Amino acid sequence: MRLVIGCALLVAALWGTTAHAQFGTGWQHSPNITVISREGDSRLDLVDEAISFWNRTLEDIGSAFRLRPVTRIVRPVPEEALRSLSASVAQGFGRPVTMPQVIRDLPGDLTILLADSAFVSFASPFDSNWRRVVGIRGTSGPPLNLPNVARNVIAHELGHAVGLGHNNDASKLMCGRPAPCRPDIFRSDEPHFFPLTDDERRRLLHMYPPDWRPRAS
Repeated sequence: MRLVIGCALLVAALWGTTAHAQFGTGWQHSPNITVISREGDSRLDLVDEAISFWNRTLEDIGSAFRLRPVTRIVRPVPEEALRSLSASVAQGFGRPVTMPQVIRDLPGDLTILLADSAFVSFASPFDSNWRRVVGIRGTSGPPLNLPNVARNVIAHELGHAVGLGHNNDASKLMCGRPAPCRPDIFRSDEPHFFPLTDDERRRLLHMYPPDWRPRAS
């Protein structure tokens, strides 16, 4: 019995600092969304546009789930922690993801951090408290300084945050590793969002059906 209790405590301790990718796992409630950035970040409007894109998509497919409007917070972004978490997420599907303490203590169920440094933009898995983090790299250099790219990178990572994985179609929003798609495929002189596949729309509706309701805590 002591051995069983000890193992359970060890698992709980590990779960406090690690998580695993959960593509296909949806939210149990409409998350409170917080965006953290420096003051006047030009991507704040793009976040609002991306949330509107996903809510239009959810409405179009007949889902009852919606993303809430964001709460904006102006404060320093934990750049080093984001780079570390990005590297951990990039290890690949199924591997444990280490959540730095400063990341786990962020406000919001879904926290979007608009960084200035360079790393692979990401959406973290759910942590033990059913919260997720989206990290968006800086726009001082390519690919996010290219026209239309930042808009779609933000929407792409929000796609992961609602439960979608990657596809291999370079004409679609969720294209990504292991396919050779990279963010510069979103470059366009005309602002627009890349579309979803029919299969992704079906998967969204499976996760968030017309009778979707927040689960009681």
